[in-house]
Amino acid sequence: MSDPVVISVFQAWHCDHFGHVNTRVYAGLFDDAITAFWSQKGAALTGVVPVTAQMLTQFQSEAMPGTAVRIHATVQRLGGKSVTLDFAMTDLSGRAIACCEVVEVFFDLATRQSAPIPSDLRLAITPNAALPLSEPTDATF
Repeated sequence: MSDPVVISVFQAWHCDHFGHVNTRVYAGLFDDAITAFWSQKGAALTGVVPVTAQMLTQFQSEAMPGTAVRIHATVQRLGGKSVTLDFAMTDLSGRAIACCEVVEVFFDLATRQSAPIPSDLRLAITPNAALPLSEPTDATF
C-alpha cells in the first residue's frame, strides 16, 4: 500500500438526519484523494490529463463524528489510456471504513479526446518502475 494521500476527520456537520456520515462526504474525500494522488505523481493541468470516468464506493464500517481517517491509493490496473486506482479509507487504527475503485481516463485538452498516458506519469505510477533492470555480467558467483 502506498503512503496516505489524504488524512481527514469526520465532523458532526458531515452527518445526515439519521446521524450517519453522509455519502457525499465520502465522495468528496475520495475526490480529494484522487487530486492528491495525481499531484503527488506530478500531473499538471497541461496537455493530457487524467479525468474520472467511474467511481465505485463500498462502505465497510460506520464512522462517527470525530473519527480520523487516512486514504491510501494503489494502482490496480494500468492500461494504454486509462488506469484503475483503489483507494482504501481506514481509521487511524487501520479499521476499514470504505474503499473506492476509480477509473481514470487520460484526456487531451486540445483535441477533447482520450489519449495515451503520458510517459512521465506512466513511469510515476508503475510499481518498481524506477528500479533499473539488472544487466547480465560475466561475473561468476
